Amino acid sequence: MHTFQEIVAKLNAFWAKQGCVIVAPYDTEKGASTFNPATFLRSLGPEPFRAACIEPCRRPKDGRYGTNPNRLQHYFQYQVILKPAPYNIQDLYLQSLVAIGLSLDRHDIRFVHDDWESPTLGAWGLGWEVWCDGQEVSQFTYFQQVAGIPLKPITGEITYGIERLVMYLQNVDSIFDIQWSSDLTYRDLYFRNEVEWSTYNFELLDAKMWFKHFEDFEKEAKRLVQLKLPLPAYDFVIKASHAFNMLDARGAISVSERASYIANIRDIAKSVAECYLESRKEQGFPLLKKFSHEALPSEKEPPKKTPKLEKPANFLLEIGVEEIPATFVPIGLNSLEHQMKKLLDEKGLSYSSVKVLGTPRRLAIFVENLEPLKKEEVIEKRGPAIEHAFEADGSLKQAGQGFFKSLQKPAYTLDEIKANKDSSIFIRELKGVSYLFSKQTIPEINTAEFLQQKLSDLILAIDFPKKMRWADLDISFARPIRWLIALFGEHTLHFSCGPITSSNISFGHRQLDPSPIVIDSANTYVAQLKTHHVLVDIQERKSEIEQALQKIEKDLDVKVLARERVIPQVLNLIEYPFLTVTEFNSDFLKAPQEVLISEMVEHQKYFPIASHEGVLKNLFVITANTKPTDSIRHGNRKVISARLSDGVFLYEQDLKTPLESFNEKLKGMVFQKGLGTMYDKVLRIENEVKVIAKFFDNVDQKELHEAAKLSKADLATEMVGEFPELQGEMGRIYAEKQGKKREVALAIHEQWMPRGEGAPLPEHTLGKILSLTDKIDNLIGFFALDLKPTSSSDPYALRRQGLGLIRILIQNKIHLPLKETLCACLTYFPQELQKKKDTVVDEIHQFLIGRLKTVLQELGFPKGEIEACLATGTNDVFDVFERLSALNKFRKENRSFQQLIEVHKRCQGQINGLKRFTFSEKFVVENEEKKLAHALKERFSPFALAIREKNYLQALQLLSELQPDLAALFDKVKILADDEQLKMNRLALLQDVHELFSQVADFQKIQEK
Repeated sequence: MHTFQEIVAKLNAFWAKQGCVIVAPYDTEKGASTFNPATFLRSLGPEPFRAACIEPCRRPKDGRYGTNPNRLQHYFQYQVILKPAPYNIQDLYLQSLVAIGLSLDRHDIRFVHDDWESPTLGAWGLGWEVWCDGQEVSQFTYFQQVAGIPLKPITGEITYGIERLVMYLQNVDSIFDIQWSSDLTYRDLYFRNEVEWSTYNFELLDAKMWFKHFEDFEKEAKRLVQLKLPLPAYDFVIKASHAFNMLDARGAISVSERASYIANIRDIAKSVAECYLESRKEQGFPLLKKFSHEALPSEKEPPKKTPKLEKPANFLLEIGVEEIPATFVPIGLNSLEHQMKKLLDEKGLSYSSVKVLGTPRRLAIFVENLEPLKKEEVIEKRGPAIEHAFEADGSLKQAGQGFFKSLQKPAYTLDEIKANKDSSIFIRELKGVSYLFSKQTIPEINTAEFLQQKLSDLILAIDFPKKMRWADLDISFARPIRWLIALFGEHTLHFSCGPITSSNISFGHRQLDPSPIVIDSANTYVAQLKTHHVLVDIQERKSEIEQALQKIEKDLDVKVLARERVIPQVLNLIEYPFLTVTEFNSDFLKAPQEVLISEMVEHQKYFPIASHEGVLKNLFVITANTKPTDSIRHGNRKVISARLSDGVFLYEQDLKTPLESFNEKLKGMVFQKGLGTMYDKVLRIENEVKVIAKFFDNVDQKELHEAAKLSKADLATEMVGEFPELQGEMGRIYAEKQGKKREVALAIHEQWMPRGEGAPLPEHTLGKILSLTDKIDNLIGFFALDLKPTSSSDPYALRRQGLGLIRILIQNKIHLPLKETLCACLTYFPQELQKKKDTVVDEIHQFLIGRLKTVLQELGFPKGEIEACLATGTNDVFDVFERLSALNKFRKENRSFQQLIEVHKRCQGQINGLKRFTFSEKFVVENEEKKLAHALKERFSPFALAIREKNYLQALQLLSELQPDLAALFDKVKILADDEQLKMNRLALLQDVHELFSQVADFQKIQEK
């Protein structure tokens, strides 16, 4: 067994052989090894640099009094900097693991998406967390910017979690059991350090002193930048950052202040970086010739040969990459499919179908039966008639100008065309009319040659949420491209993308079979990869996972939880799925089930296991990317134990504080600029719930007030800070543990419902009130600040909240007047926002009507019926639903409904645009109008009662009874009589009838079936 210090020595030896300088640790407190000047400063500018060192780091907030086997406030990182990042940097990293004794055959090594960022240093990069058996053991990053300055060349940074790696190598379950030397353990050297520093950081830290330190360090850094001394200035940036970390751990900095402190450090770091770059420039960038390196493979000119195919063949493009983030794989594949179809379709190249395939290490597209040659063709285009294209004198009219512009041709005169100045433009007569025509010759297209010319641009045009550069290249992609395959049938299409030239060689599974694979043809691609442990078809991988889960459920007689959340996460993290079950300590089951599930699902991407009754068991499913071993299962057990231990620690810490006390912390949490703090939001909610509660029966006002007061308290807890997805859930749990009424606890949880599309709605009265209130408060606030959703963006999830509000009102049959409610709630917002009342209320109302349409369409109502009911009133959502339901039911069950629509349309046609007339019985002459007037009078009171009682089926029945008399009136009576008085009276009668119809719906909008 190698000791900690021996393993560090092995890493030093390995990286020294790769040309790295083994530098000394930097002698001041820092939160991460990135703060070392050898990383932060040396990443800047054009000078190459290679360095490695062991670096002590401090993160005061991560202290756990020595109780957590994985988490410390003082720890070590082994840092490697390679500038520019060499082509084989991933391979070097894996070789370094082997060099220190980690067997890649026995462990599940994964490169898991991580967009690294250091806000205080203004630095960011793309890369991965490297997991070993579920445990993050390294951070691997291609820096893109430092101090806000784009980098070229790109620096590759590898940060080893050295303690965690040593735990695997020494087969121990706790950092404190690591053998540091042959005589001493980590516990001997650092355990007491953790206990005392955690006590100081969390309980005894003198905030006043540290605020003074921060102020002094900040001032000194700025002064030294002015004196053009970037190196000592940077030391004070590091010191200021550490002072901030100490204050943050003590909880002495509010959320709003936190952002300000980070911004201050970032601004100084940028000034230091700019000063440093200027200093290096003045020195002539002295390291430019000090390091020999080969960042990229030597570029090769692709062979000029283009294969000749005579009949359609299948085409394959594979883009081999370093591990793409799991969420990027489907996005990249969708874009690849779109780009390929667009490329082929624009040239009219025919094919049968297109299919995309992919894993974390490859994106591929398979085009079936792609034609090899598109023959030359002549296309004729007819333009405008000569009389429309030219004036009498032969000059062009607008239509003629448009025709030539569309052809990108000069505007010829009529005489020039007749003189055949351009043979592609001519006149042809059709059915006695002379037209302008153009003739365009489309040259022959050799598909193979065409693809060779276009594939590089196609690849670089693939969309991803983020792209990165690497080495010293100017091209960008989701992660570095490592190989390319282009096969047309059995023939290789040669092209280059950056320094990579295409071939017919792919690679197998990184751990199980990493050797090169000669792909025989596009047709054999999927099958050949499968023999090398790569399931490149995403659906096949998904099916394998689902079948394995079903087998586990059957064998163990259990239920696997969170499939819909975990499968999308693991599906594109692996190339070949292997599922295995292991356990964790059953003592952890004492903690809330929600905490345990969240740890397993969100952090570790495990499938939790429960009994058929839903009770969590101390078992979980691992999705490995290699054949499961005892080492892999043991490693994952260690990881989840540490994770659960941390969750339990945070849970127990939170329980020590009454929920009411967390409200004080909300005063320092900014809700939204312009809307105050989260505490200000709570104060608004306390008042707004009174407005909403009026529309509910039997509301306990005391319990409602308490629920509103505590509604956001859990946002200030440690647990929700670590697991934001548990907001509301933890509030419920803490409220129950602290003896709050059940209705209050449930309301705190249910206010966040529904949490997604089709998710459950709140079931209890207080929860419904609080949920509606929170959504209305958000809508008012964000609309008042003009932070409305756009067609492409909805960062505050207002559409989802609007849909949730509509669904709650409909499901619970709540008659809530929207505009009046919005106006009442708006009175609790700042005065400057209240001034926008009319605009804000109208905009939210229209926004919610849009969401109402969506919900009603999803419920299956015809569009015409929806529009008909919306046209006659939208202020009461549930009233719209009731009228629509009645209309839909009545229409389905009454064959005469279409006749009712017809007479209504005739009625509408007669009175459209007229002023209101007054009906009088003394001007009724004809029998038909007497019958209609009598029928209307007889039904008027019952109709009014039906409308008041919202019995819309009865109202529709009464309307339908008017149909025969209304039809007879139109058939037998001249509405627009010659006598003006009779005409106005008959129109008044129709207006009275129409007025009844309009209380239910606008029947004009109902489409005929």
